[in-house]
Amino acid sequence: MTLRTIGQRIQGSLFCIVAIAFIAAMSAGTAFAATPEGWSRTMVEKGDVHLEIFERGSGKTVLMHPSLGRPAQDFVGLANSVVEAGYHVVLINPRGIGASTGPMDKVKLQDLGNDVWMVADRLKLDKVFMLGQNFGNRVSRTVSSLQPDRVIGLVLLACGGEIEPDKATWEVFWKMYDPSLSPKEHREAVASSMFAKGNDPDAFLDGWHQKTAKLQASAAERTDFKPLFNGGTAPALVVQGLQDKIAPPQNAFDFVTNRPDARLVAFPDMGHAMLPEQPKHISDAVINFLNDQQ
Repeated sequence: MTLRTIGQRIQGSLFCIVAIAFIAAMSAGTAFAATPEGWSRTMVEKGDVHLEIFERGSGKTVLMHPSLGRPAQDFVGLANSVVEAGYHVVLINPRGIGASTGPMDKVKLQDLGNDVWMVADRLKLDKVFMLGQNFGNRVSRTVSSLQPDRVIGLVLLACGGEIEPDKATWEVFWKMYDPSLSPKEHREAVASSMFAKGNDPDAFLDGWHQKTAKLQASAAERTDFKPLFNGGTAPALVVQGLQDKIAPPQNAFDFVTNRPDARLVAFPDMGHAMLPEQPKHISDAVINFLNDQQ
């Protein structure tokens, strides 16, 4: 996922009652939901980093890292399908999401990637599959680059990197994180930025973390991504929405063309949100890829 720093700070110190209620709804939404049914919740720690994770299943492990300012619970539908296919899945809430905490002011992608390896080490996992969505694909490529010998396969849900959306698209994108918007304005921004035309955005109306999103974007901007771009050497799968405005599809086409041992599946009627738009197609593609690495 391509990134840009938020261009403007939210102005004003007072909001109307509707805006305040909306802020509360966004804060208390998906990110702070109860542990998903059938999953176990654990806190893993190292120094001043404390990460909330959710586990389910047995077999080879698939670690999943969510999108920009988004919670791990976004993956529950996909993750349940992967578990049913015979895998152990670990959902990771990054710093600043849910109960996860840790410094963000000076971190780079390598620090966030090492958080993932900290989780793997605490769970005594030797080799893993790594899956990331949108901003999570940058973290996942970093994870795979840091310790390539431990990655069985890399899965990227949306593959940004070089070709950026236009300025107008960015402006609408960052509106999603603005808690001063009315619910109607927020819904319109989510629908326009994240979903293919005509798809229902309701699944992604909450769970947006403005402060964390800004800090994650800053971490990416501090990082020289060129050495991390290919995401190590493990076999890779890119799942791409053909109506993705934020990570234009040409990025995915170029990635799989230039990277050894990479494959692409692309679906129409799917934007940047992906998971609630084409859940069956995505789960089938991911599970087929995982099975092929046996």
